Amino acid sequence: MRSIRSLLCCWLASWLSLGAAARVAETRAVPAVHVRDGLPHVAAAARERGELRVAYLGGSITAADGWRPLTTARLRELFPNVRVIEIDAGLPGTGSDLGACRVGRDMLRLRPDVVLVEFAVNDAATPPEQVERTMEGIVRQVKRANPLTDICFVYTVSTPGLADLQAGLFPAAAAAMETVAEHYGVPSLHWGVEVARQIAAGQLAFKGGADDAARVFSLDGVHPTAVGHRLYFAELDRALPELLRKKAPATSLPPPLRRDNWERATLRELDASVLRGAWSPVSATDENLRGISKALLSPTWRAAEPGAAVEIEFTGTRFGLLGIAAPDSGEFVVTLDECAPVRGTFFDAYASPTFCREQQWFFPDALGAGQHRARIELSAAAVDKAAIKARAGKTLDDPARYAPQRLTLCGVLVVDTARP
Repeated sequence: MRSIRSLLCCWLASWLSLGAAARVAETRAVPAVHVRDGLPHVAAAARERGELRVAYLGGSITAADGWRPLTTARLRELFPNVRVIEIDAGLPGTGSDLGACRVGRDMLRLRPDVVLVEFAVNDAATPPEQVERTMEGIVRQVKRANPLTDICFVYTVSTPGLADLQAGLFPAAAAAMETVAEHYGVPSLHWGVEVARQIAAGQLAFKGGADDAARVFSLDGVHPTAVGHRLYFAELDRALPELLRKKAPATSLPPPLRRDNWERATLRELDASVLRGAWSPVSATDENLRGISKALLSPTWRAAEPGAAVEIEFTGTRFGLLGIAAPDSGEFVVTLDECAPVRGTFFDAYASPTFCREQQWFFPDALGAGQHRARIELSAAAVDKAAIKARAGKTLDDPARYAPQRLTLCGVLVVDTARP
Protein backbone atom coordinates (compact mmCIF):
# COMPACT_ATOMS: atom_id res chain seq x y z
CA MET A 1 0.00 0.00 0.00
CA ARG A 2 2.84 2.33 0.87
CA SER A 3 4.43 1.82 -2.57
CA ILE A 4 1.11 2.46 -4.34
CA ARG A 5 0.65 5.63 -2.30
CA SER A 6 4.15 6.69 -3.25
CA LEU A 7 3.45 6.04 -6.92
CA LEU A 8 0.23 8.04 -6.73
CA CYS A 9 2.05 10.93 -5.05
CA CYS A 10 4.77 10.87 -7.69
CA TRP A 11 2.17 10.76 -10.47
CA LEU A 12 0.22 13.65 -8.93
CA ALA A 13 3.39 15.71 -8.47
CA SER A 14 4.37 15.02 -12.05
CA TRP A 15 0.90 15.96 -13.31
CA LEU A 16 0.92 19.19 -11.31
CA SER A 17 4.42 19.97 -12.55
CA LEU A 18 3.37 19.44 -16.16
CA GLY A 19 0.32 21.63 -15.61
CA ALA A 20 2.42 24.36 -14.10
CA ALA A 21 4.89 24.09 -16.96
CA ALA A 22 2.04 24.40 -19.45
CA ARG A 23 0.74 27.48 -17.67
CA VAL A 24 4.21 29.03 -17.69
CA ALA A 25 4.55 28.19 -21.38
CA GLU A 26 1.28 29.97 -22.05
CA THR A 27 2.28 33.08 -20.11
CA ARG A 28 5.67 33.17 -21.83
CA ALA A 29 3.85 34.18 -25.00
CA VAL A 30 3.91 37.85 -23.96
CA PRO A 31 2.49 39.80 -26.92
CA ALA A 32 5.20 41.66 -28.78
CA VAL A 33 2.75 43.83 -30.74
CA HIS A 34 -0.57 45.46 -29.90
CA VAL A 35 -1.84 47.19 -33.05
CA ARG A 36 -4.93 48.78 -31.46
CA ASP A 37 -5.77 51.94 -33.45
CA GLY A 38 -2.46 51.80 -35.32
CA LEU A 39 -0.86 54.81 -37.00
CA PRO A 40 -3.68 55.79 -39.37
CA HIS A 41 -2.70 59.42 -40.06
CA VAL A 42 0.95 58.96 -41.06
CA ALA A 43 0.40 58.17 -44.75
CA ALA A 44 -2.27 60.87 -45.06
CA ALA A 45 0.03 63.51 -43.59
CA ALA A 46 2.83 62.49 -45.94
CA ARG A 47 0.52 62.46 -48.97
CA GLU A 48 -1.31 65.72 -48.27
CA ARG A 49 1.64 67.88 -47.22
CA GLY A 50 4.62 66.19 -48.80
CA GLU A 51 6.16 66.29 -45.34
CA LEU A 52 6.22 63.94 -42.37
CA ARG A 53 7.40 65.04 -38.92
CA VAL A 54 8.49 62.10 -36.76
CA ALA A 55 9.19 62.71 -33.07
CA TYR A 56 11.07 60.44 -30.71
CA LEU A 57 10.54 61.05 -26.97
CA GLY A 58 12.60 58.95 -24.59
CA GLY A 59 15.86 58.41 -22.74
CA SER A 60 19.40 57.48 -23.76
CA ILE A 61 18.27 54.49 -25.85
CA THR A 62 16.32 56.92 -28.01
CA ALA A 63 19.04 59.57 -27.98
CA ALA A 64 21.64 57.05 -29.20
CA ASP A 65 22.64 56.66 -32.82
CA GLY A 66 20.58 53.49 -33.16
CA TRP A 67 16.96 52.52 -33.68
CA ARG A 68 15.84 56.15 -34.03
CA PRO A 69 17.88 57.11 -37.15
CA LEU A 70 17.29 53.62 -38.58
CA THR A 71 13.54 54.23 -38.27
CA THR A 72 13.77 57.66 -39.87
CA ALA A 73 15.76 56.20 -42.76
CA ARG A 74 13.13 53.50 -43.24
CA LEU A 75 10.32 56.06 -43.37
CA ARG A 76 12.25 57.96 -46.03
CA GLU A 77 12.36 54.74 -48.05
CA LEU A 78 8.63 54.15 -47.58
CA PHE A 79 7.79 57.75 -48.57
CA PRO A 80 10.49 58.58 -51.17
CA ASN A 81 8.93 61.83 -52.37
CA VAL A 82 8.22 63.13 -48.89
CA ARG A 83 10.40 65.33 -46.70
CA VAL A 84 10.75 63.30 -43.49
CA ILE A 85 11.81 65.51 -40.58
CA GLU A 86 13.23 63.87 -37.46
CA ILE A 87 12.50 65.43 -34.06
CA ASP A 88 14.99 63.97 -31.59
CA ALA A 89 13.65 64.48 -28.05
CA GLY A 90 15.70 61.73 -26.40
CA LEU A 91 17.26 62.86 -23.12
CA PRO A 92 19.60 60.35 -21.40
CA GLY A 93 18.85 59.20 -17.87
CA THR A 94 15.32 60.61 -17.73
CA GLY A 95 11.87 59.06 -17.42
CA SER A 96 8.29 59.82 -18.33
CA ASP A 97 7.89 62.28 -15.44
CA LEU A 98 10.34 64.71 -16.99
CA GLY A 99 9.04 63.63 -20.39
CA ALA A 100 5.56 64.85 -19.48
CA CYS A 101 7.01 68.19 -18.34
CA ARG A 102 9.11 68.81 -21.43
CA VAL A 103 6.92 67.32 -24.17
CA GLY A 104 5.55 70.73 -25.11
CA ARG A 105 8.87 72.52 -25.33
CA ASP A 106 10.96 69.73 -26.83
CA MET A 107 8.45 68.22 -29.23
CA LEU A 108 4.94 69.61 -29.64
CA ARG A 109 6.07 73.09 -30.67
CA LEU A 110 7.61 71.38 -33.73
CA ARG A 111 4.21 69.93 -34.75
CA PRO A 112 4.91 66.20 -35.07
CA ASP A 113 2.69 63.92 -37.15
CA VAL A 114 3.70 60.80 -35.24
CA VAL A 115 5.33 60.33 -31.84
CA LEU A 116 7.23 57.27 -30.61
CA VAL A 117 7.57 57.17 -26.82
CA GLU A 118 10.30 55.13 -25.08
CA PHE A 119 10.55 55.21 -21.27
CA ALA A 120 10.06 51.60 -20.11
CA VAL A 121 13.66 51.10 -18.94
CA ASN A 122 14.08 54.45 -17.18
CA ASP A 123 10.68 54.05 -15.48
CA ALA A 124 11.53 50.56 -14.21
CA ALA A 125 11.77 51.62 -10.55
CA THR A 126 8.80 54.01 -10.69
CA PRO A 127 5.53 52.95 -9.00
CA PRO A 128 3.04 51.78 -11.67
CA GLU A 129 0.41 54.33 -10.68
CA GLN A 130 2.93 57.13 -11.24
CA VAL A 131 3.85 55.70 -14.64
CA GLU A 132 0.16 55.76 -15.54
CA ARG A 133 -0.11 59.43 -14.48
CA THR A 134 2.87 60.59 -16.51
CA MET A 135 2.31 58.48 -19.63
CA GLU A 136 -1.34 59.51 -19.74
CA GLY A 137 -0.18 63.10 -19.40
CA ILE A 138 2.03 62.68 -22.45
CA VAL A 139 -0.79 61.15 -24.51
CA ARG A 140 -3.30 63.82 -23.58
CA GLN A 141 -0.87 66.66 -24.26
CA VAL A 142 -0.11 65.26 -27.70
CA LYS A 143 -3.78 64.73 -28.58
CA ARG A 144 -4.83 68.13 -27.20
CA ALA A 145 -2.22 69.78 -29.41
CA ASN A 146 -3.37 67.84 -32.50
CA PRO A 147 -5.92 65.00 -32.45
CA LEU A 148 -4.46 63.69 -35.73
CA THR A 149 -0.99 63.10 -34.30
CA ASP A 150 -0.39 59.36 -34.04
CA ILE A 151 1.36 57.86 -31.00
CA CYS A 152 3.15 54.56 -30.47
CA PHE A 153 4.66 53.23 -27.24
CA VAL A 154 7.87 51.23 -27.63
CA TYR A 155 9.20 49.14 -24.75
CA THR A 156 12.90 48.48 -24.49
CA VAL A 157 14.41 46.05 -21.98
CA SER A 158 17.15 45.96 -19.33
CA THR A 159 18.41 43.20 -17.03
CA PRO A 160 15.50 43.26 -14.51
CA GLY A 161 12.93 43.45 -17.30
CA LEU A 162 14.49 40.49 -19.09
CA ALA A 163 13.93 38.33 -16.02
CA ASP A 164 10.25 39.34 -16.02
CA LEU A 165 9.86 38.46 -19.69
CA GLN A 166 11.55 35.11 -19.18
CA ALA A 167 9.01 34.44 -16.42
CA GLY A 168 6.17 35.26 -18.82
CA LEU A 169 5.40 38.70 -17.39
CA PHE A 170 5.40 42.23 -18.69
CA PRO A 171 7.89 44.32 -16.70
CA ALA A 172 5.95 46.53 -14.27
CA ALA A 173 6.58 49.82 -16.10
CA ALA A 174 5.53 48.36 -19.45
CA ALA A 175 2.43 46.83 -17.85
CA ALA A 176 1.43 50.27 -16.48
CA MET A 177 2.03 51.81 -19.89
CA GLU A 178 -0.16 49.13 -21.44
CA THR A 179 -3.04 50.27 -19.22
CA VAL A 180 -2.73 53.75 -20.72
CA ALA A 181 -2.23 52.42 -24.25
CA GLU A 182 -5.37 50.27 -24.04
CA HIS A 183 -7.46 53.19 -22.77
CA TYR A 184 -6.43 55.45 -25.66
CA GLY A 185 -6.03 52.87 -28.44
CA VAL A 186 -2.29 53.57 -28.66
CA PRO A 187 -0.32 50.81 -30.40
CA SER A 188 2.60 49.34 -28.48
CA LEU A 189 5.67 47.30 -29.38
CA HIS A 190 7.55 45.26 -26.78
CA TRP A 191 10.94 44.71 -28.34
CA GLY A 192 12.18 42.79 -25.32
CA VAL A 193 10.03 39.80 -26.35
CA GLU A 194 12.23 39.13 -29.38
CA VAL A 195 15.38 39.76 -27.31
CA ALA A 196 14.26 37.10 -24.82
CA ARG A 197 13.38 34.68 -27.63
CA GLN A 198 16.78 34.97 -29.27
CA ILE A 199 18.53 34.54 -25.94
CA ALA A 200 16.49 31.38 -25.21
CA ALA A 201 17.37 30.07 -28.68
CA GLY A 202 21.08 30.64 -28.09
CA GLN A 203 21.24 33.20 -30.91
CA LEU A 204 22.10 36.16 -28.69
CA ALA A 205 23.89 36.91 -25.42
CA PHE A 206 22.13 39.58 -23.39
CA LYS A 207 25.31 40.99 -21.89
CA GLY A 208 28.93 40.55 -22.86
CA GLY A 209 32.16 42.15 -23.91
CA ALA A 210 33.10 44.14 -26.96
CA ASP A 211 35.23 41.26 -28.21
CA ASP A 212 32.05 39.31 -29.03
CA ALA A 213 29.98 42.26 -30.24
CA ALA A 214 28.50 40.38 -33.19
CA ARG A 215 26.16 38.41 -30.92
CA VAL A 216 25.92 40.59 -27.80
CA PHE A 217 22.80 42.63 -27.16
CA SER A 218 24.30 44.98 -24.56
CA LEU A 219 27.60 45.68 -22.84
CA ASP A 220 26.03 46.94 -19.62
CA GLY A 221 22.64 45.23 -19.47
CA VAL A 222 20.81 48.44 -20.43
CA HIS A 223 22.14 50.16 -23.55
CA PRO A 224 21.98 48.15 -26.78
CA THR A 225 25.01 47.55 -28.95
CA ALA A 226 24.69 48.15 -32.69
CA VAL A 227 23.35 44.57 -32.85
CA GLY A 228 20.75 45.39 -30.19
CA HIS A 229 19.63 48.57 -31.93
CA ARG A 230 19.27 46.73 -35.23
CA LEU A 231 17.14 44.13 -33.46
CA TYR A 232 14.91 46.85 -32.02
CA PHE A 233 14.56 48.46 -35.43
CA ALA A 234 13.80 45.13 -37.12
CA GLU A 235 10.90 44.58 -34.71
CA LEU A 236 9.50 48.01 -35.46
CA ASP A 237 10.00 47.52 -39.19
CA ARG A 238 8.16 44.19 -39.04
CA ALA A 239 5.15 45.78 -37.36
CA LEU A 240 5.10 48.98 -39.40
CA PRO A 241 3.02 47.80 -42.41
CA GLU A 242 0.16 46.64 -40.19
CA LEU A 243 0.31 49.79 -38.08
CA LEU A 244 0.16 52.00 -41.19
CA ARG A 245 -2.74 50.03 -42.73
CA LYS A 246 -5.16 50.81 -39.91
CA LYS A 247 -7.99 53.20 -40.66
CA ALA A 248 -8.57 56.18 -38.41
CA PRO A 249 -11.24 55.46 -35.78
CA ALA A 250 -14.03 58.03 -35.47
CA THR A 251 -13.44 58.73 -31.79
CA SER A 252 -12.69 61.78 -29.69
CA LEU A 253 -10.31 61.98 -26.74
CA PRO A 254 -11.82 59.76 -24.03
CA PRO A 255 -12.24 60.87 -20.42
CA PRO A 256 -9.05 60.62 -18.35
CA LEU A 257 -8.03 57.25 -17.01
CA ARG A 258 -6.69 59.03 -13.91
CA ARG A 259 -7.92 62.41 -12.74
CA ASP A 260 -4.44 63.17 -11.39
CA ASN A 261 -2.69 62.57 -14.71
CA TRP A 262 0.08 64.93 -15.83
CA GLU A 263 -1.69 66.58 -18.74
CA ARG A 264 -0.90 69.97 -17.17
CA ALA A 265 2.85 69.50 -16.77
CA THR A 266 5.36 72.10 -17.90
CA LEU A 267 9.04 73.01 -17.87
CA ARG A 268 9.58 76.67 -17.05
CA GLU A 269 12.89 78.18 -18.02
CA LEU A 270 14.68 80.60 -15.69
CA ASP A 271 15.65 84.20 -16.30
CA ALA A 272 17.45 86.83 -14.25
CA SER A 273 14.21 88.13 -12.72
CA VAL A 274 13.88 85.11 -10.39
CA LEU A 275 17.56 84.88 -9.39
CA ARG A 276 18.75 86.13 -6.01
CA GLY A 277 22.43 86.55 -5.19
CA ALA A 278 25.37 85.56 -7.38
CA TRP A 279 24.40 83.51 -10.44
CA SER A 280 26.17 83.23 -13.78
CA PRO A 281 25.01 81.84 -17.14
CA VAL A 282 26.68 78.57 -18.09
CA SER A 283 28.30 78.29 -21.51
CA ALA A 284 27.40 75.30 -23.67
CA THR A 285 31.13 74.53 -23.80
CA ASP A 286 31.41 74.26 -20.00
CA GLU A 287 33.21 71.06 -18.93
CA ASN A 288 30.31 70.06 -16.68
CA LEU A 289 27.93 70.13 -19.62
CA ARG A 290 29.88 67.55 -21.59
CA GLY A 291 27.63 64.81 -22.84
CA ILE A 292 24.55 67.01 -22.42
CA SER A 293 22.19 67.21 -25.39
CA LYS A 294 22.75 70.86 -26.31
CA ALA A 295 19.74 70.96 -28.63
CA LEU A 296 17.44 70.32 -25.66
CA LEU A 297 19.31 72.42 -23.08
CA SER A 298 17.47 75.37 -21.53
CA PRO A 299 19.27 78.59 -20.58
CA THR A 300 21.36 77.30 -17.67
CA TRP A 301 22.49 79.14 -14.54
CA ARG A 302 25.06 78.32 -11.89
CA ALA A 303 25.52 79.45 -8.29
CA ALA A 304 28.77 78.86 -6.41
CA GLU A 305 28.17 80.85 -3.21
CA PRO A 306 25.90 79.46 -0.46
CA GLY A 307 22.77 81.55 -0.06
CA ALA A 308 22.29 82.21 -3.77
CA ALA A 309 18.66 81.40 -4.50
CA VAL A 310 15.79 81.26 -6.95
CA GLU A 311 12.42 82.61 -5.86
CA ILE A 312 9.44 81.80 -8.02
CA GLU A 313 5.65 81.75 -7.85
CA PHE A 314 3.60 79.11 -9.61
CA THR A 315 0.15 77.54 -9.74
CA GLY A 316 0.15 73.78 -9.42
CA THR A 317 0.04 70.69 -7.24
CA ARG A 318 3.55 69.31 -7.85
CA PHE A 319 6.87 71.12 -8.03
CA GLY A 320 10.29 70.07 -9.20
CA LEU A 321 13.64 71.17 -10.56
CA LEU A 322 15.68 70.38 -13.64
CA GLY A 323 19.40 70.68 -13.12
CA ILE A 324 22.77 69.23 -14.00
CA ALA A 325 24.21 66.15 -12.29
CA ALA A 326 27.98 66.66 -12.41
CA PRO A 327 31.06 66.31 -10.17
CA ASP A 328 30.54 69.85 -8.83
CA SER A 329 26.88 69.32 -7.81
CA GLY A 330 26.24 70.48 -4.25
CA GLU A 331 23.29 70.46 -1.87
CA PHE A 332 20.24 72.66 -2.34
CA VAL A 333 17.36 73.49 0.00
CA VAL A 334 13.80 73.89 -1.28
CA THR A 335 11.18 75.74 0.76
CA LEU A 336 7.60 75.74 -0.48
CA ASP A 337 5.15 78.13 1.18
CA GLU A 338 5.18 77.30 4.89
CA CYS A 339 6.34 73.69 4.42
CA ALA A 340 9.46 72.47 6.19
CA PRO A 341 12.57 72.91 4.02
CA VAL A 342 13.62 69.85 2.01
CA ARG A 343 17.24 69.16 1.09
CA GLY A 344 18.36 67.58 -2.15
CA THR A 345 21.20 67.24 -4.62
CA PHE A 346 21.60 66.37 -8.28
CA PHE A 347 24.78 64.47 -7.50
CA ASP A 348 24.62 60.69 -7.71
CA ALA A 349 26.93 57.73 -8.18
CA TYR A 350 26.89 58.11 -11.97
CA ALA A 351 28.12 61.71 -12.09
CA SER A 352 31.76 61.90 -13.16
CA PRO A 353 34.13 64.18 -15.09
CA THR A 354 33.27 62.24 -18.24
CA PHE A 355 29.54 61.77 -17.62
CA CYS A 356 27.24 64.67 -16.76
CA ARG A 357 23.54 64.81 -17.51
CA GLU A 358 20.32 66.72 -16.97
CA GLN A 359 18.39 65.36 -14.02
CA GLN A 360 15.01 66.06 -12.48
CA TRP A 361 14.17 66.40 -8.78
CA PHE A 362 10.64 66.60 -7.40
CA PHE A 363 9.45 67.94 -4.06
CA PRO A 364 8.31 64.82 -2.18
CA ASP A 365 4.84 66.05 -1.21
CA ALA A 366 1.85 67.03 -3.30
CA LEU A 367 0.52 70.55 -2.79
CA GLY A 368 -2.94 71.99 -2.47
CA ALA A 369 -4.54 73.60 -5.49
CA GLY A 370 -3.73 77.23 -6.13
CA GLN A 371 -0.76 79.54 -6.14
CA HIS A 372 2.47 78.75 -4.31
CA ARG A 373 5.85 80.30 -3.69
CA ALA A 374 9.13 78.38 -3.88
CA ARG A 375 12.65 79.26 -2.80
CA ILE A 376 15.59 77.14 -3.98
CA GLU A 377 18.86 77.96 -2.24
CA LEU A 378 22.41 76.64 -2.49
CA SER A 379 23.31 75.14 0.88
CA ALA A 380 26.56 75.66 2.76
CA ALA A 381 26.62 71.95 3.64
CA ALA A 382 28.90 69.74 1.59
CA VAL A 383 27.60 66.65 -0.17
CA ASP A 384 29.54 63.52 0.89
CA LYS A 385 30.27 62.47 -2.66
CA ALA A 386 32.72 59.74 -1.70
CA ALA A 387 30.03 58.05 0.40
CA ILE A 388 27.48 58.27 -2.43
CA LYS A 389 29.97 56.68 -4.82
CA ALA A 390 30.97 54.05 -2.27
CA ARG A 391 27.38 52.86 -1.81
CA ALA A 392 27.37 51.99 -5.50
CA GLY A 393 30.78 50.34 -5.34
CA LYS A 394 32.51 53.29 -7.01
CA THR A 395 35.29 55.68 -6.02
CA LEU A 396 36.09 59.33 -6.72
CA ASP A 397 38.42 59.00 -9.68
CA ASP A 398 39.79 62.54 -9.24
CA PRO A 399 38.80 64.00 -5.82
CA ALA A 400 39.79 67.54 -6.76
CA ARG A 401 37.21 67.57 -9.56
CA TYR A 402 34.48 66.73 -7.03
CA ALA A 403 35.49 69.34 -4.43
CA PRO A 404 33.28 72.24 -5.65
CA GLN A 405 29.75 72.37 -4.22
CA ARG A 406 27.70 74.30 -6.75
CA LEU A 407 24.15 74.38 -8.06
CA THR A 408 23.42 74.36 -11.80
CA LEU A 409 19.77 74.82 -12.78
CA CYS A 410 18.00 74.54 -16.14
CA GLY A 411 14.43 75.21 -15.04
CA VAL A 412 11.56 74.40 -12.72
CA LEU A 413 8.93 71.69 -13.26
CA VAL A 414 5.29 72.43 -12.50
CA VAL A 415 2.36 69.99 -12.61
CA ASP A 416 -1.21 71.07 -11.99
CA THR A 417 -3.53 68.10 -11.44
CA ALA A 418 -6.27 70.35 -10.07
CA ARG A 419 -7.09 71.82 -13.48
CA PRO A 420 -9.53 69.90 -15.71
